Amino acid sequence: MTDDGAGALRQWLRARPRLVDATVGAVLVALGAGQVMAGDGGATALIAAGAMTAPVVWRRRRPLAAVLVGWSALFLAEGLGADVTSQGYAVVIALVLTVYSVAVHAPLRRALAGLAAALALVWGAIPFAASQTVADFAFTGLITLAPWLAGRTIRDRQLRIAELRRLARELEREREERAGEARDAERSRIAREMHDVLAHTVSVVVVQLGAVERIVESDPGTARSVVASVRATAKSALAELRFLLGLDGAPTAGPRPSLARLGDLAADMRAAGVPVELSVSGAVAGLPPAVDLAAYRIVQESLTNVMRHATGATARALVVVDEDAVRLTVEDDGASRPAAAHPPGAPGRAGYGLVGMTERARLCGGDLEAGPRPGGGFAVRAWLPLVRAVSVA
Repeated sequence: MTDDGAGALRQWLRARPRLVDATVGAVLVALGAGQVMAGDGGATALIAAGAMTAPVVWRRRRPLAAVLVGWSALFLAEGLGADVTSQGYAVVIALVLTVYSVAVHAPLRRALAGLAAALALVWGAIPFAASQTVADFAFTGLITLAPWLAGRTIRDRQLRIAELRRLARELEREREERAGEARDAERSRIAREMHDVLAHTVSVVVVQLGAVERIVESDPGTARSVVASVRATAKSALAELRFLLGLDGAPTAGPRPSLARLGDLAADMRAAGVPVELSVSGAVAGLPPAVDLAAYRIVQESLTNVMRHATGATARALVVVDEDAVRLTVEDDGASRPAAAHPPGAPGRAGYGLVGMTERARLCGGDLEAGPRPGGGFAVRAWLPLVRAVSVA
């Protein structure tokens, strides 16, 4: 039989323990009866042999009962003068199996009770035998205690294996949960990045193409210049997306968004027709990457919202970097916003962008507030600490 065939057979037998016990019990009963009859044993010996071997059938389901029945039969047979154990090995194998089984399949108290009962019955039967030496007590004690100890050792090993398997299953579940959380976090990160990149770029492109449509006939030269600006904006967005999705396979696929590039962002917004006043104080170089990226995206999304929802308004962006935090303020005067187009704080005003900005700030350990200004317009204020920066890329 091949190794694969033997392994399959073992698995098949392990899945059918009752069938195995019934087969082994039937074989031992038949062998015991045959050996007694071959040894010219009487009816008493034949019945005793059956009583000692039959309990093997329920040795797993009722291990203590198997010990009590089998070993009591031994005691009674010896007391009646039927020396069954000397007439064959089948009854000895059965008795050893029952005491082994009570050690493997029963709790400690029942296992100890089974061992005590077996020792008491076998030692109690010795006075009925012809030999009653100390060696007889030692030998019968050994063949009773040894399988019991082996059974307890195997039981302990099985319990340890079961516990290790349980721990392995728990660890696997935890690993799968963490992997799922990591996937969700990565999807959320990509969604934020794609929203910030695409919303800004598409808004700028739409505004600039609207300008081209108005001047393409009256001022072709300026129209061509605006189209070139649109192309540059789209190429820059494409580079950012390729970097975001890892399509270029290198960390230098494009310039990473950073507060150091706010000047370029402000220039793009001015080219799209949004007057932007930018003020940056403090050192923006060397900031933690998570804070640097989050701050840039918050300013970018805030200015994009000005362009989309406050046409003609003047935007002011103030960035202050001190020893413990980055503080951002982006506000507009709302000069040309239609009165009923986007009520202050309405979902149309912020949409997913405000949710994304708030999440970015909180993942950095900071906070973000957004709402209408008392004198008109809209303001976004964020605070990002430098001491508890985590990756929000």
